[in-house]
Amino acid sequence: MVPGFFVQTDSGGEHTCGLRASGAVECWGRNHYGQTDAPGGTFSAVSAGWWHTCGLRASGAVECWGDNWAGQTDAPGGTFSAVSAVGNHTCGLRASGAVECWGDNRWGQTDAPSGAFSAVSAGGSHTCGLRAGGAVECWGKNNHGQTDAPGGAFSAVSASGWHTCGLRTGGAVECWGYNADGQTDAPGGAFSAVSAGGWHTCGLRAGGAVECWGENNHG
Repeated sequence: MVPGFFVQTDSGGEHTCGLRASGAVECWGRNHYGQTDAPGGTFSAVSAGWWHTCGLRASGAVECWGDNWAGQTDAPGGTFSAVSAVGNHTCGLRASGAVECWGDNRWGQTDAPSGAFSAVSAGGSHTCGLRAGGAVECWGKNNHGQTDAPGGAFSAVSASGWHTCGLRTGGAVECWGYNADGQTDAPGGAFSAVSAGGWHTCGLRAGGAVECWGENNHG
């Protein structure tokens, strides 16, 4: 693979970051808090929040930069297998499966429950985790039902500002929470991935097509 290629991208509030094949992180967009000032060295993953960014080092350490008014860039030591930065908090998945979060906790969004998870997704003021058995469990602010995860098995979860979406093991997308713009009205059929945005949602079809729904004021 050509070192200049990107192998992962993630979009935040008003900036975007990409992980190069070489392991370098490169960010662009609004930088009023230093959220695009990625440190040097190699990473294995990157996650862009609203006004901060976090990267997972090859060693498993998490390093964050940008806005830190609530401590969302103060990553704890030790090794992680995944990191998720969205609102004013950040969560990481330990190798043991434990979820550890830091930053703004006004609604309990960093109070991760005990036990093992296989994935974690930090939203605006809430967080959701995928249990090893496929159940989704959410915590934090629930003013629109965004933490009221339905039962059954999922293979992935994506938490946004006021809504959450999960990918069922069969490929169907199911969303819950704020729906004023239709962002939880997932179309039928099979998907291979899903990403919940601020007021819209996008899914990746098994054939590679992208389909989005919800607010479309800016296309």
